[in-house]
Amino acid sequence: MDHFNKTLEKHGLELTRLETSILQINVGLLCNQECRHCHLDAGPGRRENMDLKTADHIISYAEKCGFNTIDITGGAPELNPNLEYLVKALSKTAPKIMVRSNLSVLNKNKRERLIELMTKNRVAIVASFPSLDESQTNAQRGEGIFQASLDALHKLNDMGYGQPDSGLELNLVSNPTGAFLPPSQEQSEKRFRDVLQRKSGIVFNHLYSFANVPLGRFREWLVASGNFDAYMEKLAKAFNPCAIDGVMCRTLVSVSWDGYLYACDFNLAAGIPLGGKKKVHVSDMQGMPGKLEPGLPIATADHCYTCTAGSGFT
Repeated sequence: MDHFNKTLEKHGLELTRLETSILQINVGLLCNQECRHCHLDAGPGRRENMDLKTADHIISYAEKCGFNTIDITGGAPELNPNLEYLVKALSKTAPKIMVRSNLSVLNKNKRERLIELMTKNRVAIVASFPSLDESQTNAQRGEGIFQASLDALHKLNDMGYGQPDSGLELNLVSNPTGAFLPPSQEQSEKRFRDVLQRKSGIVFNHLYSFANVPLGRFREWLVASGNFDAYMEKLAKAFNPCAIDGVMCRTLVSVSWDGYLYACDFNLAAGIPLGGKKKVHVSDMQGMPGKLEPGLPIATADHCYTCTAGSGFT
């Protein structure tokens, strides 16, 4: 199998930055779940969590740059004590704020105030819902998670999320439960919409089907199960040169819980800093002109095949 950068060269392609319009913020690896497909090894035992000082540096950076979208992820972002503070402050700096949720964490009573805050600020929720099959979901994410996720979706629907003309966006993310690539996104969305509406009365705006990234706990599972080489070969064979135009790293900068910059959350997981060399802290950006300049090269590795397989990962 060619390494990813060799594949780019073979197709006469290079991966460079466009205008940076999205700020992604990983607030930590603490999570109430320990999913088998997690590229970050997030879980209940992790202690990496963004502190208030780092959050303030990021808010200053966002105010300076004027991003179109701010994408807050984790771990489970809801478990960071500074999430409400971030949402309030960042809502003033960008027209769209997104929070990625595993859904089950929203069932805790403490989250009612957070959901109300997100509703008030029109925060889009991007929710993990890997499968319509209860046993597959529980095998991937933990016993009882399927029903807990349905309960959370009902709660969000009751608050207006996913409802027509509410302005409250609820999108689902589906990942395969094994070492294979996802089916057609269009077909999956239609199936999820039909089944969730008919069986549970649940509505949502969009569904995104993504391949699992061979990093972290998912990589460990691939190796332990003897599937790693075959999975990487599958990703490489599915390489689509047309997907390069829309990969998220071209328009996104990701900030880790400790304030360092990366091209995306996957490079963060792989420990590949922005530019591939020296680590840059978000506080160092205060003396810079603003957003990252278009044309800068993006550091790559073989996990980048995930984002360019089939229709891509945008």
